[in-house]
Amino acid sequence: AGSGITGGGLTPFAVPNDAKLYRKTASGLQSYPIRLNDILEKGRLETNYPLMPSDIVTVPERAF
Repeated sequence: AGSGITGGGLTPFAVPNDAKLYRKTASGLQSYPIRLNDILEKGRLETNYPLMPSDIVTVPERAF
């Protein structure tokens, strides 16, 4: 599977509202939903998390 994000931003194939943040915590690996389209297009910041060292953000691509 490919990535829906590049250094310049989202690709046309990205599913931005299905993005995930993965973060190591004291209780193990946690995942948090990120609704990138809502953040970028609508200014809704509920899922806008400050990134920390070792965080991983994934943005899936649409299946055709």
